[in-house]
Amino acid sequence: MHRVVRRPARQTRRLRPRNAAPGASTASAAHRTVRFRMASRRSAVAPTVERVLVAVKDAGLSQDQVHDLAVAVAEALSNAAVHGNALRPESSVRVVVEVTPRRRAVVDVKDSGQGFDFGAISDPTESSRILIPGGRGVFLMRRLVDELEFSDHGSRVRLVMERR
Repeated sequence: MHRVVRRPARQTRRLRPRNAAPGASTASAAHRTVRFRMASRRSAVAPTVERVLVAVKDAGLSQDQVHDLAVAVAEALSNAAVHGNALRPESSVRVVVEVTPRRRAVVDVKDSGQGFDFGAISDPTESSRILIPGGRGVFLMRRLVDELEFSDHGSRVRLVMERR
């Protein structure tokens, strides 16, 4: 089961012209994929975010988009290490970065935990929840990226940022 949350204020761009056949590619739409792992330590989050930002450079994102993506990725990595892997030293967080030059960046973060019920996450801005700690990370990620997708019962999150 997976759930896609799309940010309604932004429109996504087509990755191929309307008349192009599925699977057709152009030189400008060549994908590049980078895979690596992050240790399940809080101190590993910041260097991993930097590594992701280097990997997405060719996506052509604006400076504001890069900052938004950095915050969302930091939250996803932190959640994976702390909540998913419970900071177990033998566990690592899998990170896959896919870039379509001058079009989009996709960051996939996977932990080895049991996941969580992403449908049960409440809006932390509701008056009854405003003083309750926790639950703001997913809220933030939803607001910062163009597309947010949970799968594998919540142990995998996919963040998508389209170039504007």
